[in-house]
Parts: sequence; C-alpha cells; structure tokens
Amino acid sequence: MATLTISLPSQFITRIDAEIKSQGATRSEFFRALLRKYFSNEIKFEPFTPRPLDEMKVGMLKTGKYNKKFVDSVIKGLSRSSFYANKSA
Repeated sequence: MATLTISLPSQFITRIDAEIKSQGATRSEFFRALLRKYFSNEIKFEPFTPRPLDEMKVGMLKTGKYNKKFVDSVIKGLSRSSFYANKSA
C-alpha cells in the first residue's frame, strides 16, 4: 500500500476527526471510503468553475451577512489567485 499526503483546511480536519471518532474509524478509512464511492460512481467530482468576480461580489453583498469592506477584501484576494488573475473585479 502507498502513502498519500494531502493538505486540508483545519476546519475540514476538525469535521473529519469528529466523524471518524463517532464511527470508530481512522482518517485513512474515511478517505478510502470516499474514494470507493467515487470510483463506483456513487459520488461525482465537480470541477471548480470560476464565476465572474462582479457576480460574486453582488451575491455576497446581497446576503447581508458581510460588510462591504470584507467583500472588497475577498474580491481583491480572489483577483490575485490563479483562477482570476488579470480579470477585472
């Protein structure tokens, strides 16, 4: 068996660890189960499709959950990412 190392946000690790604890499993078993479901076509991979930054900005502001300063900082950060570089915000 080979070893695979991945990096995940800490929020994911917290949720994964809670799930495996409740199931009496391990992280490896968790990911093997996900991969079995994927390869048996029970779940599908959905590739990321960038949306226009202007559309994202309007959508975030519409929720009322975020102030303009925060939304502007998110859009600015996204505009620097590889998915959005050289596109207007």
